[in-house]
Amino acid sequence: MDNLLFSGEYIELPDSKDMDNSYSNCTDINLECLDFVPTAMLVQKNGQIIYVNSELCKLLNCNKGSILGLSVSELLQLDTILNSNNKLNEVSNGEYKINDFQCNEICIEIKSNSKLLKGSNYEFITFRDASADNKKYNYTREKAEKNQLKEELLESKELYKRLIDILPDGISIHDGITYSFVSNSYARMLGYDNPKELVGRTIKEVVSKENHELIKQRLEILLSEDKVFPRVEYKFITKQGETKDVEATSVRFYNNNKLNILSSIRDITDKKKFEESRLLLERAMEYDNLKTEFFSNMSHELRTPLNILLSSLQLIGMYTERENNINIRSIRKYTSIMKQNCYRLLRLINNLLDITKIDSGFYQLNMHNHDIVKIVEDITQSVAEYIKGKDIEVVFDTDVEEKIIACDADKIERVILNLLSNAIKFTKPGGRIEINIHDSLDSINVTVRDTGSGIPKDKIDNIFDRFIQADKSLSRRSEGTGIGLALVKSLIEMHGGSISVMSNYGEYTQFNISIPARVLSTDEESIIHNTAAGNNLDNERIERMSIEFSDIYM
Repeated sequence: MDNLLFSGEYIELPDSKDMDNSYSNCTDINLECLDFVPTAMLVQKNGQIIYVNSELCKLLNCNKGSILGLSVSELLQLDTILNSNNKLNEVSNGEYKINDFQCNEICIEIKSNSKLLKGSNYEFITFRDASADNKKYNYTREKAEKNQLKEELLESKELYKRLIDILPDGISIHDGITYSFVSNSYARMLGYDNPKELVGRTIKEVVSKENHELIKQRLEILLSEDKVFPRVEYKFITKQGETKDVEATSVRFYNNNKLNILSSIRDITDKKKFEESRLLLERAMEYDNLKTEFFSNMSHELRTPLNILLSSLQLIGMYTERENNINIRSIRKYTSIMKQNCYRLLRLINNLLDITKIDSGFYQLNMHNHDIVKIVEDITQSVAEYIKGKDIEVVFDTDVEEKIIACDADKIERVILNLLSNAIKFTKPGGRIEINIHDSLDSINVTVRDTGSGIPKDKIDNIFDRFIQADKSLSRRSEGTGIGLALVKSLIEMHGGSISVMSNYGEYTQFNISIPARVLSTDEESIIHNTAAGNNLDNERIERMSIEFSDIYM
């Protein structure tokens, strides 16, 4: 028998003074007393077992005859662990597992000693059943292991619970009909304070009626087939009765031999709203592109016949210039009215074309280093001369005589003309228009202020929007399309500047323009100068004023 360890302990017996020649008989009589010893033991002499007490027979599940005459090595099958001399006392003390005579595994503790009785070769070996100790040890160890496993299981369970709770997706377990588990995120998603409110409720109570048939079909397939469904959209009903769009997927699993379904849902309400907004934006952009294309085509189509009309009116003016009879004077009067209205149409067409070019990114500025003070002053003086008969005072003031900045002179003139046109339209006779220039070193600030009717508070925030007019009534004093200020804002922003408005209804309106005081380098200046048109002639300025002021009746 392997894995056996024993240690020896010898019993010192008193000398027998009256022993006869039959040494063995005397010995047998003395050894029989060992049957009353509660410890299992044997006695060997000269390497053979000569006595076994009853306790050892019980321990090894055998009778005495099966053991007597054997050596301890043969009894316990120690050949594999003893040394070459088969000396029992060479084996270390300890506990070992062996098989008894009925092949039952037992744990015994063996003690032995090499001391001999005086004048004899007796050797006593004791055996103790250590199975109970081993079982107790094993039980204690198994209990400790179970407790550790239980703690690890609880920790793992808590970890998974926390993991499920922090997931953005809602998790639920059900049998296809009734919820048995619902995560916190699942409950919160549907407006419930506690997941227990959903446990025990049916899925149909949560899913919108329009999705009942779809979810029923999918769950039936899932219960019959082991597969993972791709995500599909459903409409769920919250505790508050609101509809919530979700994406759901499910997989089946067994728990305690019972078939269950694990479902995961994701709130896509915001995603759906974003998608709807994106589609609306795409449609709006498509509509805006169509509108831009329409205005562009329409403007080109209108401009051709309009130019023919203007050319014809100019010819009529040339032929009637020196005539002075009543009929000719009437012709000149009506041709002047016709020409002014042609300019109004041309102004509208030009504005529409420029707006569409800006939207499409094809509108380019002809940047060049200019004296911004001279540009504004010249156009102001021209306007003052142009509206002499309107009884409106036009005042120009500046705190700097010259300020060179990079700008498109034609576009700056157009901006100032538009603002002055609005000021003239809404300022009554006897009113005042002020144009001021202030140098802020890194920018140049231009203000146009009038004492006109002002802008209502509910219109001032969107005054720069397209097709917006402060006065839309049929009885309004001045004409307009609502495109001019939108174009002005775009032109100033293309220069890297900004424009704002201040107004007190019935008292005044003031537009504030700020343009960066940037100057082009010599190389940039020469390149741009070579491509510049350089339209600063007086007659061209007068024509621009005629077009810009075409909706003002002198």
